[in-house]
Amino acid sequence: MALKGLKREEQTSKNEKLVNDFISGASKNVQELTPSNAKFQRYTFSLTEDVSEQINDLKVKCRVAKANRSIILKAAVSQLNTLSDEDLHNLIKKELGY
Repeated sequence: MALKGLKREEQTSKNEKLVNDFISGASKNVQELTPSNAKFQRYTFSLTEDVSEQINDLKVKCRVAKANRSIILKAAVSQLNTLSDEDLHNLIKKELGY
């Protein structure tokens, strides 16, 4: 019983082919991505526990999956920029307890 002349054929299952196609497609998509020119800097500032919880509540309330604490703060700053100088002054004085 000599098995010398027998060769094992390579068998690629459908799942293996699908997996390989998926992997090669993913690597092609990654190669096509262009880097963002946006520059971000980290800042540290203090918040009270109450304000931190309010930011978290707003994040949930907005119901946007990609929203994070930074986005909530950017939206708040954007809205503050729409206030008149007097309204902004009064709001800040109110937050300071004047």
